[in-house]
Amino acid sequence: MRPQSLIFTSLPIPFRTAFAHASASRNQAENVIVCVVDGEGRAGLGEGCPREYVTGETLASATAFLAQHSESLVAVADLEALRAWIATHEREVDANPSAFCAAELALLDLFAQQVGKPVEDLLGIGKGKELVVSAIYGASAFLKFEAQALLFQANGIHDAKLKLTGNVNQDRRRVRRLAGHGDVRLDANNLWPGAAEAIPALRVIGDDAWAIEEPIRARDWAGMDGVWKATGLAIIADESLITLDDLDAMPEGDEFVLNLRVSKLGGLLRSLAVLARAVERGQRAIVGAQVGETSILARAGAALAAAAGDVLIGYEGAYGPRLLSEDPVAPSLGFDPGGGVDLSAFDGHAGWGLAAAPMLTEALKRA
Repeated sequence: MRPQSLIFTSLPIPFRTAFAHASASRNQAENVIVCVVDGEGRAGLGEGCPREYVTGETLASATAFLAQHSESLVAVADLEALRAWIATHEREVDANPSAFCAAELALLDLFAQQVGKPVEDLLGIGKGKELVVSAIYGASAFLKFEAQALLFQANGIHDAKLKLTGNVNQDRRRVRRLAGHGDVRLDANNLWPGAAEAIPALRVIGDDAWAIEEPIRARDWAGMDGVWKATGLAIIADESLITLDDLDAMPEGDEFVLNLRVSKLGGLLRSLAVLARAVERGQRAIVGAQVGETSILARAGAALAAAAGDVLIGYEGAYGPRLLSEDPVAPSLGFDPGGGVDLSAFDGHAGWGLAAAPMLTEALKRA
């Protein structure tokens, strides 16, 4: 049954604490949320998080895309028609991945509800292994970093991702602090212009880490290959990996790891396609998240992580309840003090198993 309406809104939900890295600093969410409703009153929810420094999108461009395509998206009646829509509009989705992601996730939620299944069952995704989050450290002041480290480590969360500040001595100190307790991967967010600048710094910073995410300009594959060869740090591709074409251009081998984020890849179906190609290439993957995403996008990320199976070597989602002052849906998808992600609240529920909270309901009424 095709939807009868598609509406969208944005919720700039304040953070409990600011989060910073080399490319941006945030103290509130930046998202587009889509709701599609069918003739029997079922409502599907989706979310995307436009990031100009990742995909070139802004909140304005994302809402413009949804306004332009809402009529044709409402005409999408089932999963097969959705796949056909993506194929027909491939380049437009390439240019507006997070905007389309919000619409796609809402449609998947609705279609799964219509057949009485979770989205995972609709798409043939298995249960997957138990999810445990990585501790994520922003480029914050050292005292805040130290307090976070004490809390994470006291609760047994030792796998760490550290955002670099650009201060070599400070970053080296932080890496040593974390490496005494577990594996550490670094995230530079394209901090250095090229390999010539990155390599000397990483030789100081990276001795106790195993990987560096986006050390230099996005898609400078030759430069990143040089960073790996000079430092021994595996390369994690994030801003450099938006489409299947990006993956095909990436060097193959264990030294290149994929960071899969549903929003930047243009929805769950495209994310699954990138994952399938990565499996063919024998590469490993991390399922990442957008800073400030709500439980809608986190729920889709959990489905992608389930599909990744043994390819998955890191999980960065389910931070919404700890970062956002309020979650616009229920139940919230978070992690326990030990980092475990409990998905049992969604068992037996069709679609994403999420319901709009009053703040989202009111925002959609005003849209």
